[in-house]
Amino acid sequence: MRHPMPARAVRACFASAGVLALAATLASAASAKTFYIAKNGNNANPCTSTKPCKTINRGVGLAKRGDTVVVSKGSYSQNVLITKDIKVTGVGNPVINALGRDNGFVVQGAGAAGATVSGFTVENAAFEGILVEKTSRVTISGNLVKNNDQGHKAAKPTGECAPAGQIPGDCGEGIHLITVSHAKVTGNTVTGNAGGIYLTDEFGPTSHNLVSHNRSLNNLLDCGITVAGHSNKAVSLLTGKPTPTTGGVFANTVIDNVVNNNGTKEAGAGILMAGGAPGTGVYDNLVEGNSASGNGHAGVVIHSHAPLQDMNGNRIIDNKLSHNGALGDPEFGEQGTVDILVASAVTKLTGIVIKGNFLSDAHYGIYTKNAPPVKKSDNSYKNVTVPVKQI
Repeated sequence: MRHPMPARAVRACFASAGVLALAATLASAASAKTFYIAKNGNNANPCTSTKPCKTINRGVGLAKRGDTVVVSKGSYSQNVLITKDIKVTGVGNPVINALGRDNGFVVQGAGAAGATVSGFTVENAAFEGILVEKTSRVTISGNLVKNNDQGHKAAKPTGECAPAGQIPGDCGEGIHLITVSHAKVTGNTVTGNAGGIYLTDEFGPTSHNLVSHNRSLNNLLDCGITVAGHSNKAVSLLTGKPTPTTGGVFANTVIDNVVNNNGTKEAGAGILMAGGAPGTGVYDNLVEGNSASGNGHAGVVIHSHAPLQDMNGNRIIDNKLSHNGALGDPEFGEQGTVDILVASAVTKLTGIVIKGNFLSDAHYGIYTKNAPPVKKSDNSYKNVTVPVKQI
């Protein structure tokens, strides 16, 4: 990595402090409570298994750090706000129907570090189904996130759904991490939203997150998985060097996901890494072992649109890509189907690795502009007219 964390010395004289910390952790675990929610519950109840509460927010409000909120099957019309380190778990696939609300779940703030949301269907939100922001170590797992981003259907879209100049609104996608580190988004199915899973850095860096074993399918207006630089504070406009303490989307791992049939209406990629304005940074990310097919743009895309960006050091390794890119990419002169597209409009990219991928059923296997050379032999091809095109 080009941006190592400072080394930390470990001294024997702190051993006693470590023992005390472990004792405190064990004591906290022993005193953790579980609160139960059911459709036939009552918020006047103590939220026990025999006397459950009725609303999820009631259980979340009572829970303290380390506690668990268990939600039984049924449909709950709520926007659930989580601001502390708790587990909110669905049993029997309860539904969060966020119709008329901004989101289904919001996990927010430093106090929510370590929180978990698992086992829910989240649907019909105006913006994201699940929004995680300004926190760390959150786990979002085993959820079905569908038919959110409903705000794009409004006659005059607002909020994240509103266009910014020539850039169309995206409504935040199904699952959105904003300024989040060391989180896990794993084992979810994300389908029928404007876009699938989204990592951005509006308020500070988004880094060291794991996006794995998800299925991002049929999100027709945008990409299946997007790793996007929005902050213009990620790269110094004076030196062109990254400033990872203030912004950037870096050192994230996108691995073993299935990403099919996204962006077929408005040219979304399977997996996109991109920066917009000068000062944005999306670098040193790993995209490995994913399967992407039938996406409107290429299966995996790296886009750099402006000077003074850092889109370098991203790795595209051992992915299986086919039948992608039917809508082409006229911005970079690419016409025809394509599985991997790596292109910069201004500066030459460095440190990009494209290796071990199996590419099939496309006009171009790999299409690059202002990118490092790619050896044809580093990847495999089937029914590909032009294995590698570099300009």
